[in-house]
Amino acid sequence: MRRYLVLLVIAVALGAVALAVGRNLRLSSRPEPAPAAHEEAALDLTITADHRITPAVASVPKDHLVRLSVTNGGTRPAALTLMGYQDRFSVTQVTPGSVWRGEFVADRPGDDFAWMLDGAPVGRLAVTGSHLVEGHR
Repeated sequence: MRRYLVLLVIAVALGAVALAVGRNLRLSSRPEPAPAAHEEAALDLTITADHRITPAVASVPKDHLVRLSVTNGGTRPAALTLMGYQDRFSVTQVTPGSVWRGEFVADRPGDDFAWMLDGAPVGRLAVTGSHLVEGHR
């Protein structure tokens, strides 16, 4: 019985030492992997004189960096928003005869994202591809 008591004391002492060493031991930090570069997709929209956009229907692949160019061929300033991506993309004003350029990552798949020109739907964008992560089922 005394042997077990000695063994218990030794085990508790070794555990306390391991705990103290473990708290003071700093593991080397792993470098963060660089974010993957997105493939690019160009999308050119034109606001027409009758206050519509062309093309009215467009599509881009999921997870691509969309380089967007908006040309105002109309006669008045215009604001353009993409519903579903309004937190990442919004053109507050494109003056007549000017071109606005911007970009966003199309990482939300779906085929019914509405282009809103001055608050009215004038077209749609489809983001093609699966919502599943590659390799998962």
